[in-house]
Amino acid sequence: MTKGIIFDLDGTLIQLSINYDSIQKTLKEFFCTSENLTPLIPTIIKLSKNDQNKINTSFDIICKEEILASKNFQTMNNAVEILKFLKSKNLILCLVTMQCRNALEKILSKMNILDLFDSIITRDENYDRFEQIMNSLKNTNLNPSDVLVVGDRIHDIESAKKAGCIPVLKINETKKNPSFECKKIQNLIEIQKLIN
Repeated sequence: MTKGIIFDLDGTLIQLSINYDSIQKTLKEFFCTSENLTPLIPTIIKLSKNDQNKINTSFDIICKEEILASKNFQTMNNAVEILKFLKSKNLILCLVTMQCRNALEKILSKMNILDLFDSIITRDENYDRFEQIMNSLKNTNLNPSDVLVVGDRIHDIESAKKAGCIPVLKINETKKNPSFECKKIQNLIEIQKLIN
């Protein structure tokens, strides 16, 4: 029986138009490299060579662009109404994101849903998706087998499975399929069927 749901933010609940070209340009200069930093967070960690100051500076560069993007984002598929419905069913709701807390709080305040989440983990607390999920479980005392994890990336789904949760892939146009069977949705409203 589903007791909680952990949501990813960007690509799942909202669409953020982050200027990644600007981020790439600034970070390439910072790290003195011509290589593209993709995937972004793992590449930053690798190039920083465990230097926390370099990691923090890199994340600050990204955060500035995320804050700019937070002024003009799109909410996906009646996300607010669906979250409120799920909360009305006494489900524990968690949010995990690779965005910075500053940008996240601006977004959730605009959506007027900051109080709906029982646990929020941002990149500032942890930049590993598996660890974000594990921390959410710890914060809410939920059994992984009672928790859906809804995300739009294969890494979200793989991390959910590794944590023992029930992975739910929100299918967006250009996404790949995971190497294992999992629940898939195209619209957030389909979550209502999954919890019954």
